[in-house]
Amino acid sequence: MLFFVWVATPSGAGAQILKSDTHPMAEKINGAYDYDYFFPFEEDDTLHLTVVQKRKTLDERYASVKREAEAIADDSLRMRYIHINDDAYINFCLRLVSDTTAEYRSLISRINPNDSLSLINYLPQRFIESHIHGNYDNDWGHDLTDYGLEYLAVMKKYITSPVVKHALLMDCAKAVLNYGKDYADIDRFWTPFCAYAGDDKAVMERWQFKVDAIKKTKSGMVAPDISFADAEGNVHHLSDFRGKIVYIDCWATWCGPCCREIPFLEKQVEAFADKSHSIVFISISLDKNRKAWLAKIAKDKPSWPQFIVDDEGDATLHKSYGINAIPRFLLINADGTIIDADAPRPSDKNFSEVIENILKFRK
Repeated sequence: MLFFVWVATPSGAGAQILKSDTHPMAEKINGAYDYDYFFPFEEDDTLHLTVVQKRKTLDERYASVKREAEAIADDSLRMRYIHINDDAYINFCLRLVSDTTAEYRSLISRINPNDSLSLINYLPQRFIESHIHGNYDNDWGHDLTDYGLEYLAVMKKYITSPVVKHALLMDCAKAVLNYGKDYADIDRFWTPFCAYAGDDKAVMERWQFKVDAIKKTKSGMVAPDISFADAEGNVHHLSDFRGKIVYIDCWATWCGPCCREIPFLEKQVEAFADKSHSIVFISISLDKNRKAWLAKIAKDKPSWPQFIVDDEGDATLHKSYGINAIPRFLLINADGTIIDADAPRPSDKNFSEVIENILKFRK
């Protein structure tokens, strides 16, 4: 089972724009448009560049790539890399300017939303997002049905390319199903989504499991049981923890955002140590490399239980809980029912309040 990590970097906007392209020009573009340089995580931002400084660097790198691209002898390759360079520049500029400015609107007007080559730099997605006018800031992490429906409405108005339509449908489903929760009725989004997708069975098959999982993991439903092993190879089950509230951290050693949560989780475990009779924190690794997992926990020496899933447990997490992105956190009640199948992260500001309220209610 393949698990993906969705972080702040969307497709086509990361340090590697052209991952499988072996032409020397691809390496040049990848180096010029380094997402981690221009948009680092706050804790990794050692350069502390201003927007003006970033824009100056971006302009210089764009000009340098353009000169090299224009020197390519082959006509089709030359036009391809000039096009990709222009798109990469627009993409990064859009991230550096306010969406209320004339420059932003001018940049959007340069995008052809039906240009499949522009998908490399996420521009059709940028075009769609710029035409969504609803205010959904407070909906992220909650019911994103209205956002998804408006996304589809904008697509219907502007998109004619089947290739672009497929890519945008995938992005729309990912946003709604991965980043939303607490759905009153997920079919209010999924039914019109499938109707618009039409013959694109691949996109529906890709996300149907997630829709099914959302329906099966609502608060109050019985939590699907899963098995996992400890460092000695002893097999345990989620049902073994009945009688206590269980907070589950689903992670992997190769997942950067997962590892960033570990120090926060350690603090939360310490904070609720006096409530160990009521709540237990466990971490379940999705690593395929058992040695890497063992080395990590040997180095960190976490004080809470550590487990790893086999292929069967992996499949249950994927299908029953809809986990295709980590880190992911689950909250299970003492009676084995689900409290939250997409629980707050340990780093969330209101984490302690959420847990305290659950423990208080249990009394």
